[in-house]
Amino acid sequence: MHVKITRQNGYRCAPDGAVVHFFAFGAIVTGKAAILALEDGAGEKQFDPREETKVVAPPEVKRRGRPRKDSK
Repeated sequence: MHVKITRQNGYRCAPDGAVVHFFAFGAIVTGKAAILALEDGAGEKQFDPREETKVVAPPEVKRRGRPRKDSK
């Protein structure tokens, strides 16, 4: 998941628990920092087409009728 920081003054959080990290306005964050930024309202989720696109195989087309006789 990718989150873009939208808070004007940037965003500070401690995703590892002890060390506080600063993310500037417009920065793209991932992982635990992205989850925290979304919960605090400091960022917006970025659209990733690989996450939401599902590839569906076309259905198999079967031939109808009797098979042709081979003339030999």
